Amino acid sequence: MGCGAAKPIKQHSKQNSPCSHKKENQPQVSLMVESEKIETDYIFHALDPLVSRRNYIKKAVSKSNNASRIVKVYNCLNLTISEKQELEKIVHVQLQIKHLNLVNLQSYYYNDNKLYLVSEFCEGGNLLACLDHFSKLQQYKMIDVFCQIMAAIRYLHNQGIAHGNIQLESIVFTDRSMDNVKLIDYGISNSLKAACLQWRANGGIQEISFKSPESLKQSTLLSTKSDIWSCGCLLYFFLTSHMPFQSRDVQALKTAIQRGIVNFEGSEWMNINPDMKQLVSKMLSSNPQMRPTASEVINNPIFSNRAKIITKPNKQLSKHMKDFKQQSQMQSAMLNYIAENMLQEQDKKRLMEEFQKFDLNKDGQLTKEELLKVYNTMYSSEQATQEVEAIFSKIDQNGSGRIDYSEFVIATIDQKKYFNREKLLTLFQQIDRDHSGQLSKLEVKKLLRDMQVPQEKLDQLSKQLDHDGDGQITQEEFLQIMSSIA
Repeated sequence: MGCGAAKPIKQHSKQNSPCSHKKENQPQVSLMVESEKIETDYIFHALDPLVSRRNYIKKAVSKSNNASRIVKVYNCLNLTISEKQELEKIVHVQLQIKHLNLVNLQSYYYNDNKLYLVSEFCEGGNLLACLDHFSKLQQYKMIDVFCQIMAAIRYLHNQGIAHGNIQLESIVFTDRSMDNVKLIDYGISNSLKAACLQWRANGGIQEISFKSPESLKQSTLLSTKSDIWSCGCLLYFFLTSHMPFQSRDVQALKTAIQRGIVNFEGSEWMNINPDMKQLVSKMLSSNPQMRPTASEVINNPIFSNRAKIITKPNKQLSKHMKDFKQQSQMQSAMLNYIAENMLQEQDKKRLMEEFQKFDLNKDGQLTKEELLKVYNTMYSSEQATQEVEAIFSKIDQNGSGRIDYSEFVIATIDQKKYFNREKLLTLFQQIDRDHSGQLSKLEVKKLLRDMQVPQEKLDQLSKQLDHDGDGQITQEEFLQIMSSIA
């Protein structure tokens, strides 16, 4: 069932590397230890070119629940020790990243010097492949897509991570409606991609068009300010349908980018808000230090009219949030697993809709201020404040001052619906690969790793499940233990 465990992310100030870590946060356990084969749990299928044409990216379907996943295959055979350590640090961080507008890494496998990273599947395709359809959307929808991208970039930058490769191919739609987007390919340097993936920069017009002047001088540098330049190019493109720097010749294009003189004289700019023009101009400043931060971009007043009309949330889900109790590490892990592997499509859609009722600025995270605005429509000011404080004290476990989508889902999921005998039997059958009617120690550890239980907790929780210490857990024992967790 794959592995997946990492320590929580802390915010860092370093910005010139894909993932900045303090020494104490470096992974304690190597990812590159032989695990079960990925074919044990997944069947590979042909990948639609709309998703990617890169041959190191595969589509896989889970044998246990038929869920589609994307698998990226890293060849580690020729990596140096330092390159392996860099890759491990990046993967451990990515396992902890949970944001509405970032494709989340879910698990990993390691066999025959190959590291398989399993992440969620987005069926809508990437922006480059869908450009004809996207170009027909109204401009306000394009701006909404841009703001979702900036929400993801802000989250990454707050974690000390530069994306480093923002272009049309790195933006994917969750479905064919084109309402919601996610970023992929973040946080890994081009030199490392070249070393362990069948990847190389194609050096084509489309890719170069999004490069900042400084990244053209040093292609391995990943900086947050380079990301802002790339997003400035994207915003310019959404507003005008063409790139700020254009040429049919690659070298001429590079020269134009390095000169950094942006043309705002086209007729299309006559009908664009001057404040929007000023924002684009700042994002495309030749001096990286003069560019705004991702937070300054997304909080620019020009986007303030994006705030949703406040609608009252589902009272039952609000009650789930208020009553939520995270009683144990095992319960949290179990809810995470259910949310990613067993949640029904209609429940996923309903939870997304409820989350968006609270997410007034659509940045993929909930603040106390946003919840207060919603709850003030339902309660008195004093009661609304009490409700919000109670919710944050229970749900915001990492003390970030924000509730991300995964925390929201875990808190609002109908535990009675998913912690019942039928669902737990389904879960047991998924884990019991040999259909013996009992779980071995290995199968239990696979489950815990898939639920992203920290490594130091694995043995403790394995013992918790195996009360009599015989190394086997029967179906009834499993049901009894899991029911007591809820």
